[in-house]
Amino acid sequence: MAQDRMAESAATVKTLYGKENPCAIKGSPELGELMQKFIYSDVNSKVQMPLAQKELLTLVVLTANATPEDIGIHVKGALAAGATPAEIRETIYQTTPYVGFARAKNALIEMQLAFEEAGVNEPENAGTVTDATRYDDGLNVQGGIFGCDHILAGYDSAPADQKFINYYLSENCFGDYYTRKVLDLKQRELITFTAIITLGCCDPQAKAHVGGNLSVGNTRQDLLDAVTVALPYIGYPRTLNAISAINAVAPAK
Repeated sequence: MAQDRMAESAATVKTLYGKENPCAIKGSPELGELMQKFIYSDVNSKVQMPLAQKELLTLVVLTANATPEDIGIHVKGALAAGATPAEIRETIYQTTPYVGFARAKNALIEMQLAFEEAGVNEPENAGTVTDATRYDDGLNVQGGIFGCDHILAGYDSAPADQKFINYYLSENCFGDYYTRKVLDLKQRELITFTAIITLGCCDPQAKAHVGGNLSVGNTRQDLLDAVTVALPYIGYPRTLNAISAINAVAPAK
């Protein structure tokens, strides 16, 4: 059985990364082998999504974890699995309002280096809003996911000195990012959920975005797949917290 796991994982690693191996650890081959078999045999066999989507969500986790040194090889893996350069860049962009500019910037720098090594042209700009439209367009998307009445009630109930944060959420988080081209709302909400559970200590937001995912058409299985992809990189405590958030909003039937 162990040999089967090793052979299976080695084949997937070769398919995605060629002669490179993201699990190789100089001086610690045993941990590298444990990592390879767990991610590329156990996790891959359980997650019900294409390799390209697994690699894109891995980029989300690496960005949120502030581990840009591993971004480049997974960019190449995503390309090999069929993801487009635009999808890769938009995936990292979508993490930005949740993990912050610094982490996204570091990931994008490594992404660009990988694009250049792979001979990939820079994707076209994907923004759709202007300074004049970002609030209305953002509120429209935000309300479509979470309910306009809920969002407007949040405006009304917020203390006067923090209402600007509510407006930032509408115009920046949703206006500047969710309205962009290339990825649809299902993809963006799953990216958001994955980024939040990677950060940890964000249980209310994790539960809110479980609901957000369900409202745009993702399923409990999609959410469990995202958690499973993240597990090797975030560990069991954050994984179990993420599963608790799913169970609180979308319990098993």
